[in-house]
Amino acid sequence: MYAPVTIGRVVTREVAIGDRALCPGERVVLPWGAANHDPETFEEPDTFVLGRERNRHLAFGVGIHRCLGAPLAQMELRVSLEAWLARIPEFELAGPAAVTWTGGNTRGPVTLPLRIRRA
Repeated sequence: MYAPVTIGRVVTREVAIGDRALCPGERVVLPWGAANHDPETFEEPDTFVLGRERNRHLAFGVGIHRCLGAPLAQMELRVSLEAWLARIPEFELAGPAAVTWTGGNTRGPVTLPLRIRRA
């Protein structure tokens, strides 16, 4: 759903993107997260689907800019979620307004209050 990192670049030569001219020295941000919501690539792009089979997301970059640590991060996430769900299968957000997010070029929750339900 979200790309944890936003990548910025500096324009090196004059170029136009759509109707916007970019000049050398200008800074641009590549919104990887927006690409992860492309309806031409994802069926129901704004719905979180954990087992999405066709999942060509850009959360870890793409091509030569793909994060070298992506396989490790994906494995760590899979192991930690399996362990969490085995121990605490029933939980929910304590409230949608309770989640706060970091700013800047690295994105993630600062707080994620959960309510654990009894089994």
